[in-house]
Amino acid sequence: MIKAVLFDCFGVLTGDLWKQFVDSQPEDVDTHLLKELNRQLDSGYIGREQFLNEVHKEAGSYPQEVEKLLNNELSKNVLMLDIIRELKGRGYKIGLLSNISSNWIRDSFLTINEQDLFDAMIMSFEVKVAKPSPEIYNIACEKLACSPSEILFIDDGEDNCRGANSIGMKTIHYIDFKSFKTELENVLNHG
Repeated sequence: MIKAVLFDCFGVLTGDLWKQFVDSQPEDVDTHLLKELNRQLDSGYIGREQFLNEVHKEAGSYPQEVEKLLNNELSKNVLMLDIIRELKGRGYKIGLLSNISSNWIRDSFLTINEQDLFDAMIMSFEVKVAKPSPEIYNIACEKLACSPSEILFIDDGEDNCRGANSIGMKTIHYIDFKSFKTELENVLNHG
């Protein structure tokens, strides 16, 4: 039975605001059109004003809101932070495991309230070992006071997921929020 959920930072807790915006749209919004509009903007086929107007027509979002999304390259995956709050409320222990060379996550990225969501934060620079070494996953187990089979690890790197699997953790290879949310509930409800 899963008792703890362990999250990677870069690529999981950090996100692309535009991608999050598209992933959060209701079913009646043509997300393929939104993605295509973004590709056209990135390729120079349409200008920014046309892009903003077309997105407004399809999704109903005001151009100023969409402009804000586009101006933030590295951002918090707010949808993921909402999931973390929900999991914490359901009684799961929450951990953060990141390959990082500084204290940037604590100093600049997560607020104090967001840091409080985590029962353990394991940073490679502090423990002197990095993913996918099995040793770092064992450290996470110790910090979360759980056996590997009781931990679900989420990472956007396949090698990191394989490393966690090698000591017995269940894993989800994070690709996008929609598929992650479905897979998360399947793992938590079935095993």
